[in-house]
Amino acid sequence: MENHEHSRVVELDAERLQALLLSDAVMTAYSITGSLSAATTLCSDLVDAELPHQYQVAAVLSKLHSIAMSRPKH
Repeated sequence: MENHEHSRVVELDAERLQALLLSDAVMTAYSITGSLSAATTLCSDLVDAELPHQYQVAAVLSKLHSIAMSRPKH
């Protein structure tokens, strides 16, 4: 039973990490677009459906960081 509980904790931690990454991705996209609607659309457009599900949010966040870094600085 202990092993099952450990697996569940690891699963919950992975879910929390995904939720945090998703939140960070949307906020990063919002800082790029200035609009929540445009931010969610941008995130959706950047999803690579060929990647395994658990890597998609991190890949979107990485692409958003690249976009943000290539923009002119104020």
